[in-house]
Amino acid sequence: MTQTELKKMLRPLVKQLVKEAMQEELTSVISEIVKQTGRVVEAKQAQQPVIDEDYKQQRLADKQKAFEERKKMLEEVSKKAYGGINIFEGTTPIASAGNPEQKINEARAADPLGDTDPSDPGVDIGGLLRMTGGWKQIK
Repeated sequence: MTQTELKKMLRPLVKQLVKEAMQEELTSVISEIVKQTGRVVEAKQAQQPVIDEDYKQQRLADKQKAFEERKKMLEEVSKKAYGGINIFEGTTPIASAGNPEQKINEARAADPLGDTDPSDPGVDIGGLLRMTGGWKQIK
C-alpha cells in the first residue's frame, strides 16, 4: 500500500473524528455559557435595588440645593458681566433657528410640532368627556 492510498483511506476517517471531537467540545462550551448567563440573569433579577426613603429625600434635597446654588452663581456672573442688566428681558424663545427654507422640511420630517410656537397653549379638550357622558360610555 502506497502513501497516497493510505492518505485516501485515512483522511476521511481522521476528518470525521476531528469533526465529532469539535462538536462535543463546542456543545459542552455552549452549555456552560448558557448555564453561566442563566445564573447572571437570575442574580440580576433577584437583586432589585431597595431605595431607602430617607436616601431618596436626601438626594432630592441635594438636587434642589445644587439647583439653587447654580442659579445663584449664574445670577452673580450675569450681574458682574453685564452690570446688572438682563440682556434677555422681554424676549421670547423662537420656534426654530437657522435657514428657514432648509429647517421647514427637516422640522416637518423630524417633529410634527416643529414649526409651532413654543408658547402656543394648544387646544383645550377637557370638556370632551362631559359632552359624551364621561367614562361610562367608554367602558
